[in-house]
Parts: sequence; structure tokens; C-alpha cells
Amino acid sequence: MTTTKVFLPCSGLGRTRRGYESFTQECFEALRGTPGLDVRLFKGGGTAADNETVLWNLPRASALARGLGKLLRRDAYFVEQLTFFLGLRRHLTAERPDVVLFSDGNLGNLLWRWRRKHGHCYRLLLSNGGPLSPPFPRWDMVQQVASACFEEAKRAGQPDDRQVLLPYGFAIPDHLPVRDATATVALRARLGLPAARPVLLSVGALNASHKRMDYVITELAALPPPRPFLAMLGQWEAGSDGLAALAGQSLGLGNFLLRSVPPAAMRDYYAVADGFVLASLHEGFGRVFIEALSCGLPCLAHDYPVAREVLAADGIYGDLRQPGALALLLGLTLANYGDEPARQLRHRHAHARFSWDALRDGYFDMLRRCAALGLANP
Repeated sequence: MTTTKVFLPCSGLGRTRRGYESFTQECFEALRGTPGLDVRLFKGGGTAADNETVLWNLPRASALARGLGKLLRRDAYFVEQLTFFLGLRRHLTAERPDVVLFSDGNLGNLLWRWRRKHGHCYRLLLSNGGPLSPPFPRWDMVQQVASACFEEAKRAGQPDDRQVLLPYGFAIPDHLPVRDATATVALRARLGLPAARPVLLSVGALNASHKRMDYVITELAALPPPRPFLAMLGQWEAGSDGLAALAGQSLGLGNFLLRSVPPAAMRDYYAVADGFVLASLHEGFGRVFIEALSCGLPCLAHDYPVAREVLAADGIYGDLRQPGALALLLGLTLANYGDEPARQLRHRHAHARFSWDALRDGYFDMLRRCAALGLANP
């Protein structure tokens, strides 16, 4: 069997907590050591390890990136991608990968220009979880993680052999321990969560824009006391201080938690929560849905096609554009938060559909197919 060399670059990995970063890390861990694949991870922060390389870059949150972005008339995120790519170039030249699997559109464009200028032959494979809209003339294959995006690209003329419908993979254990009351109380105490109250969890960028955590706060405040405790976890942003002020005013101190948590600690919060909500009105996939579902949590979501596809019968849906809609769902859902058989069933469904045990062969086939394609736009 020939070996396919795969690069997995992600400039935010090691520093930023989003779906792109968690997918890239998990994909690397799931595929390394697979016979027929030689997988290398390139990240923008953290520490180097076997087959993992940290590339210098100007982080998007830095003053230097913002200043250079103004000079270039681009945003700081582009500057992070550009400076990260400058370090990636020598690895492309020296190691000659067969496939580069990426999620960031800016990085994909830089990779395409470099390939065209220098005559490289690596294939460009976009994992389209953003999602980006078709057409995709510069990239050799597109991984669509939701069928709505697959069909949209097909209507736009994307050839069948240059896209694949394959959901994100997740590191999901094949067994979910039965919740132990004593252990749950102890873990909640360590995490700063109340021992006896239902805990509602929301995970994502801590903002009032796309993730709409202000809506979650307002809806929870509309419930009569005693209300569930609200834990909001994710990447801290410029507007996060305002979100904390709103929660303090609406819910009262001691009734919520707002913090940025390392990825390795997230499963502890999922393990002791009683329900999960993501109030965004659209997502390319919504990795946090499956993270929550795999821990047995009932998941509340706005009713739109991607959420229906990802959560299927395990989701609890409403028109979260409307005042009062989430409050109604919360009152109905958290009344039955101790249902252990339902918790186990949600985990089994998540494992069967989204675990790397279920999807690893699909990723292997996608990478091998991509490596065998001719260049779409050399």
C-alpha cells in the first residue's frame, strides 16, 4: 500500500477555542498511525510534539496583527493566517505533502497561490464547516459536513467527484458512565457549580451576536425562581464583559458562570450539566451539539435544517427568534433532567453517527480519493 502524506494546518490551534481547532486536533489524533497515511499537524500555538509543529505567527488578538491589518486593509485574522503560512511554506517545499486538509478560507487561498507559483502538486481539501459558499474553483475537493451545503454546491456546479458528504468526527467513548450523585456533587464543587440546582450549559464564543448568549440570559431570567444555573463557556471576546454585566443584572450574582475553559476541561462541564442550549440561528455544523449529545444532554436549538440534520430526533427545537420560545422549552425540558435511560440513549446515537470509530474509514477514503485527483486549477 502506498502512503498518502497529509498536512493538517490550523493557525488558531493551541490558542483559540473554536470548532476549527477542535476538529483539526481530533482529526490528527484519530488518523495518525493509520496504515497508508502519514499525518502531520501544524498549529499556531502550544507546544511541539511527535508529528506536531508550532509555526510562528501574529495572533489575531494581538495589537501587531491589528496594526498590520490596517496597513494591508485586511482584518487581524487574515494577518494571523498570512504569518502562519509564511512558516508553512518551507514544510510544503521540503516535505511535499499529497493532501493539505484545511478549514480556513484565507489559508486555502494562500496555499493555492503558492502551489500555482511554484509548481507544487499537493491537493487542497477544504473541510467546509464554516461554511463557505460555492463555487470552489481553487480547491481540489470539498468535505461538506452537512447535506444542505452539499446540495447547494451541487446546484452551483461542483462536480460529484470533487466533494464528499462526511460529517465531523468526534472523540466519543463507546461507554457513558451512569451518573453518580456523590461524584457529580464533588465535581460540581471543583468547577464552581451548585450542588443541587439544574445546570444549563451553553458553549461557544461568548458574544451577543452569532451565538446569541444574551438571548439565553434573557429567556432564563423570564422563568420563575428557582431557575436553573447558567454556565456559559467559550472564547472570550470584546463584548464578553457586557455579556457578564447583563447576566449579573438579569440573573443575579451566584446564578451564572461565564468563563473561557481549556478544551481538555470541557468534558467535565458536559458531564455534570443537565441541559444544553445553542441559541445561534444558523451553524455550518455546530460541533458543540455533538459534544453535548455524546455526554447524554438534552439539546435545545433553533429550528433550522442543519440543526435538524445533526441532532435528528434527539434535538429539542423551537423558533428561538421569538421572545419566550426558549423559556417555554426550558421549562418543559429541565423538568425531566434526571432521566438516565434517555441520557444513555443520546450518547449511543451520537457514538453511532459521529464517533471516529464510525467515521475513520470515511476520512481515510476521502483523503486517498483526493490524493488521486488531478489538480482542479493548477
